[in-house]
Amino acid sequence: MDFSTKKEYDESKVINKGMELVEKKHRYVYLLLVVSALLIIFGVTFTYIRQLNRTILDNIIHSISEIAAHDKSTIETYIEICWEDLAEIQERFVNYGCESIEDIESRMDLECEASSFTHIYLLAEDGTLCMGQCGAEDLGGVSSKEELMSYFANGEERVVARFDEKTAGDGTVKEQILYGVRLQDYEVDGMRMLAMIGVSDISSIQDKMVIDSYKKDGHGRGHSALIDMEGNYIVDIGKEGYRNKYNNLFDHLAEAVSSEMNNEEVAEKLKSRETFAFYHSHEGEEHQELFYFIPFDEEMNLYFIMSLSESVFTEQSKTFVTMSMVMLVLSMMTVVIMLLIVMKYQNKTLIAAERTRSQREFLSNMSHEIRTPLNGLIGMNHLIMAHIDNEGQRGQIREWLRKSQSTANYLLSLVNDVLDMSKLQAGKVDIIREPMLISSMIDEIVAMQADNIESRGVEFIVEKEIKVPCIAGDVTRTKQILMNIVGNAAKFTPKGKWIKLSVSQRQTDESHVLTTYCCEDRGIGISKEYIGQIFDSFSQERHRHSEGIKGTGLGMAISKLLTNAMGGDITVESELNVGSTFTVTIPSLIVKEIPEYLQEEAEECGDRCQKGDAGAGEEQAGSTWRQGKIMVVEDVDLNAEVLLEILSMEGFETAHAANGQEALNMFRESAPGECAIILMDMQMPEMDACTAEAEIRKLTRADAASVLIYACTANTFQEDRERAIQSGMDDFLTKPIDVSVLLKKMGKAVR
Repeated sequence: MDFSTKKEYDESKVINKGMELVEKKHRYVYLLLVVSALLIIFGVTFTYIRQLNRTILDNIIHSISEIAAHDKSTIETYIEICWEDLAEIQERFVNYGCESIEDIESRMDLECEASSFTHIYLLAEDGTLCMGQCGAEDLGGVSSKEELMSYFANGEERVVARFDEKTAGDGTVKEQILYGVRLQDYEVDGMRMLAMIGVSDISSIQDKMVIDSYKKDGHGRGHSALIDMEGNYIVDIGKEGYRNKYNNLFDHLAEAVSSEMNNEEVAEKLKSRETFAFYHSHEGEEHQELFYFIPFDEEMNLYFIMSLSESVFTEQSKTFVTMSMVMLVLSMMTVVIMLLIVMKYQNKTLIAAERTRSQREFLSNMSHEIRTPLNGLIGMNHLIMAHIDNEGQRGQIREWLRKSQSTANYLLSLVNDVLDMSKLQAGKVDIIREPMLISSMIDEIVAMQADNIESRGVEFIVEKEIKVPCIAGDVTRTKQILMNIVGNAAKFTPKGKWIKLSVSQRQTDESHVLTTYCCEDRGIGISKEYIGQIFDSFSQERHRHSEGIKGTGLGMAISKLLTNAMGGDITVESELNVGSTFTVTIPSLIVKEIPEYLQEEAEECGDRCQKGDAGAGEEQAGSTWRQGKIMVVEDVDLNAEVLLEILSMEGFETAHAANGQEALNMFRESAPGECAIILMDMQMPEMDACTAEAEIRKLTRADAASVLIYACTANTFQEDRERAIQSGMDDFLTKPIDVSVLLKKMGKAVR
């Protein structure tokens, strides 16, 4: 081997050795990293488990404290009620004129039957005990009387205590709770009475102390008790299950193998009325118990105890640790899967961004649509107030009031549209299919829209080709759809043009018919770019022809959703500057026999809202309702004032009640037939409308069943309407009340 070869060999050895060193170093580094990672994982896991145990313990203690506080509060309330009942019984003795022992003992049996007490006693200061038959059967001899006296020996005003009695028959012990209230200045037959005492079965409190939250395999691991300040058990739930053979807490604790507190420390805390907790265990018990103490009000001198086995939270800890280990193993797989999901569904980000943008636009549109008319409304009200005394500006003031009314109606329609949109998008729309007359509905729409359309200088044409006059459908929702479409056409059709509303039908089989409503106009039309968005929420095309035209942009969206909910379809054809045609098709069941309540309407080919135009109907209704008063039941003074003034202006005699109770009293005290109609607000203090209506109907007078009662409410949901009708109301008026609808329902047509 020459020098050069040797040199290359040596260099190769050095290089290989260096690589080995590097690899060895890397292995050490990798090993160090692995060990470090394991140590970190171990340390984190250990810390996590400790913190988890601490957290679980804290949560358990918090849970116990909440349960204990709730049960204690429930028992406190029950005891307070028992004391109040006893005081009321004594008051009733006075009110009913019970002046002798015989009167009281006779009355006691009635009170015992009507109350939650099994026995009731009246204890005199000399130890004499008054009782009815229900008390005499179980009360023992003198010792029991002396025991009763002892409860009030130290000046106690109110008492609650354990009071067990042996039954006369077999000598078994009857576990009871005693409640007592000291009486003041109460004498009967010359005897000064000390206290009123009631006794209840111990189950009345036991039932409120059962802990079901920590059961396992049907066995409870939670224990609750009620003790006095000396540690005596008043009520002890699950006593046997906790190997407690004593009637005193301190006797039970004294046999503990280990305890964080001794009896002296516990007694001191009881004396100080502290809330506290500690662990203790007895011989033969697998787990420690956590005892939690919470005091009652000072007047009661009681403590509530909850005891919970340590196994409850150790099991939870093991469960959480196991779950955590599993989660650590699955975490990497989850990350990979999530990355794949994110990559696969990137477009959802775009959708979310679009939804956020839509929400911003929604809020922006709502802000604009509400603030703009509100600004005008506030401004016009300011002008009216400033010029109200100016006789020369009455015409201007009248115009401002007209504009204010129009603006208020627009704001109301905006609120109604938003509410409807919310219900429709949530899938909570109520479609009520009942017999309806197509011709009458079209006539009603014409009556409501004719003035609006013709005042714009637009001709309104109506065409009907009705084969099936009566169908099963939702007349309110169908009318809402057509009103939106016709109203939209009116807004965008200039003076000198026309709007045509037509209806036609095609019978699809013996039982079904397809009704087509078509609204054609010669308005400004819709651009090709916008026509695909016409049924989107808050969608409204903006160009020079539509400037200054108010709208929520919800009408068409609502119409689309309502039509779909009824199983129909809505389409639009339009050409800019030529006009638009909206076509609504709705399938319906054929109603072959027109219901009685629609017969007159069908024969006259008219509609209920226009009956007053015939003259005879108005006169009849008016004369009927004018025979009696209209009672307005409304707790809001402003609403009542407005409604009473409107009715008085129209010649109706009125009366006002501020709540349901007052309405009931006024009707009860009125002469038969004096009150013909009651307008009842649904939500009122003291007594609501449904309760008041039920109480009025219960009255034995003849007009209680015939008086018309109308529900008035700002809640427009179908369930509110159904609740009112089901309760016995004759009809339903929605707030804010439409004056024309109100007067029509009152039997007075608006001319």
